Amino acid sequence: MERRGLSAAIHFREVGPEREAEFIARGGRRRDFFPHQLFYLPKCGPDGFKLATRMCGGGALERMWEVVLYAHPTIVGDLPRELFFDPDLIWHQQHFERVGQVATADLLERGDSLYSMAHLSDLVQRISRRRAHKTRVEERFHGWDRLLLNGILVFALERGRRTLFTPTADLALRHTDPARSPARELFVRIYDRHVQQRYRVERRGEWWALDVREQRDRLLVPERRAEPLREEKIVCVCHDVERGWGHRDVDPELARRAEGRAAAHLEEMLRLERAAGVRATYQVVGAFLPEVRAMIEAGGHAVAFHSFDHRLTRDGVLRRALALLRGRRVPEASDQVRRCRLVDYRIRGYRPARSRLTAELSATNLCRHNFEWLASSAYSLGFEQPRMRRRLVALPILLDDFALYRPGISYDAWERQALARMDRASFVAFSLHDCYGERWLPRYAHLLEAVGRRGVLKTLDQVANEVILRHAWGGPPGAGG
Repeated sequence: MERRGLSAAIHFREVGPEREAEFIARGGRRRDFFPHQLFYLPKCGPDGFKLATRMCGGGALERMWEVVLYAHPTIVGDLPRELFFDPDLIWHQQHFERVGQVATADLLERGDSLYSMAHLSDLVQRISRRRAHKTRVEERFHGWDRLLLNGILVFALERGRRTLFTPTADLALRHTDPARSPARELFVRIYDRHVQQRYRVERRGEWWALDVREQRDRLLVPERRAEPLREEKIVCVCHDVERGWGHRDVDPELARRAEGRAAAHLEEMLRLERAAGVRATYQVVGAFLPEVRAMIEAGGHAVAFHSFDHRLTRDGVLRRALALLRGRRVPEASDQVRRCRLVDYRIRGYRPARSRLTAELSATNLCRHNFEWLASSAYSLGFEQPRMRRRLVALPILLDDFALYRPGISYDAWERQALARMDRASFVAFSLHDCYGERWLPRYAHLLEAVGRRGVLKTLDQVANEVILRHAWGGPPGAGG
């Protein structure tokens, strides 16, 4: 991993079981306390940038943060591990593959103020979907919103913010998707009642304003902790799954063959990876993602978008002109990101077609649509190590199999060159196309064995998790811990 701004440890805050009496002495209730950990992450939380625009009138992307609250490891052992990763229960998937994630909040720094927006706990608020654990989860994590607010105030204090603004129930409700059928009483309890019960507040318009320094005697300040990370070479096996979509305008014959062989190629890729115990990242054209997603995820692989329809074909220009003449709207070629989100709202990663970084792939637009990472060629990004840029993880693809499409190179020559390049790199992400499967699939088992010897295999989701956690804020300089 690149060292620029990247910590060799994960920094977080911890409130251990021994702090319960102190919590009560500072005005808390025993039933609201549970030991926990807090991570302050320089990224947009769920809908964070969108909410900052709508609720706060906008804000710089670089000033967005997410605070993530986890239950302390000592109190989760009797709960099934899979409970904390269940995509139907932990809907927003902000666990970063760590056990115990309970709650999150979106934050925006502006001037000497800190704004918090959505405070949510998928685990507690959706636990009725797993009724066998409902009572235990609700009783144990009853005080999640109070502990989350305490953590937000600590962040504001240490970042030198004078005022924390939290939304009133009415403001939070107005910016919540009505399709979720939000219960007003829940919002009143979290955003109005609990804030006023514990802290000195005043109402300013649709916000509660808290003078941060005035709350110091009521804050339970967590201890600073650091979890060291082992430095290791990482290898990511990726696939651009596009059938014939990427060649319809340049090689119709290959496109026709690729469409006919796509299903068999995908099945063979998954079979060989299952046999080798490899988890890969499948970057799939969004237009047909629903057709293949279940079988890919059944193998434990990560799924990302590979644009919506790969690109606007030449004949698409004529179709657009005819449609406009007839008064019909046709989606723009630059509307790829939004159209992907109509297919799925939670997939974290995006890989552009042909690694072309168009204007719509700005960090601002990707964060607005809740993407957390972008994978593109190392050449297009200008670097070969993962980076966090403007609240977005950028993951360079070192090489792919496009050379096999062109005449004049054998598979053996390509593999030798690819492995030699992997040997020279400290981070390797390489991508293979399903449409070129006939050229590399017969040797894929051998290739997987060879790359597996060159580093630790991870998905791009896993790498993005590590990059984000390595950037977690550790506190003001000289604060210790």
